[in-house]
Amino acid sequence: MKRLLLILSFLHPFISFAQDLTHFWAVGTAVPGGIQELTPFPNKQFKYTGRLIEGGTLCFRNKELPTATGIRYLKPTYEDAYAVTNATPFTLAMARDSLESLWVVPLTEDVYRITLDLNKKTLTGELFRPWNELFIVGGATECGWVTYTFLPFTRDESEICAWDWTGELKERQEFGEPRRFKFEGQNAWEPKVLHPFTQDEDILQSTQLMAGTSIDNKWSVRQEGYYHIRVDVFRETVRAEYLGPAPTNEGPTAVEEIANRQPSNGQLYDLSGRKVDHPTKGIYIKEGRKFIVK
Repeated sequence: MKRLLLILSFLHPFISFAQDLTHFWAVGTAVPGGIQELTPFPNKQFKYTGRLIEGGTLCFRNKELPTATGIRYLKPTYEDAYAVTNATPFTLAMARDSLESLWVVPLTEDVYRITLDLNKKTLTGELFRPWNELFIVGGATECGWVTYTFLPFTRDESEICAWDWTGELKERQEFGEPRRFKFEGQNAWEPKVLHPFTQDEDILQSTQLMAGTSIDNKWSVRQEGYYHIRVDVFRETVRAEYLGPAPTNEGPTAVEEIANRQPSNGQLYDLSGRKVDHPTKGIYIKEGRKFIVK
């Protein structure tokens, strides 16, 4: 019994410390404003996305305030470790080692993406390069799983890492996995791919994406109809909006003519999935129905 108590006494600091690894902050003069909280992801990763300033100090810690109890810093395994790095191992250092827990910022850029992985105990950093294309593919889409026929997203002209898609998702028995779909960074399977964190996740409930993994999870359609999906490949986020049931084969009444103005209720989208505030002549989608502007 005494031996067990001795072991538990020895482990107690580590057990209580493990309970403090639920938040992390980037801190230093390299960080705009001096401090920014990292975004937590379901797979025990934390991500910094945004601007860093060359020559400034940068460290990562698990407490917002430097005087907080149980504070720990991510100490790289070698000196002068760069923030732009392959998976670099770190140790968890006490506050007294904060000056030895600095990471070098080589350039001033707006597109730093730094990933802290608690499972692997590594820090990975990159200067993110915007994707050139994005596609949706799956049994719930009209293209199925056929390579080189994937349905394209449209890049947001004002935000190059954000992409929009509007279209119909429904169960299609002619394809395998008839209710599932995922996103690809090219009109084929490799190398860029985006998955949900859990299999058959409802796209309307999803907020975060899992990139570059061998875990082939897919979203599943819970409600058939038209959707607008927005993906940010830099911040690895997703937001979906259900626009309404799929149009029926009603002949001319399935398409409604409107004046050259935005309807009073509901958001208007073009056929590429972009929001339209001042429609010109063409075909648009609102609440799952097609409209012609003459």
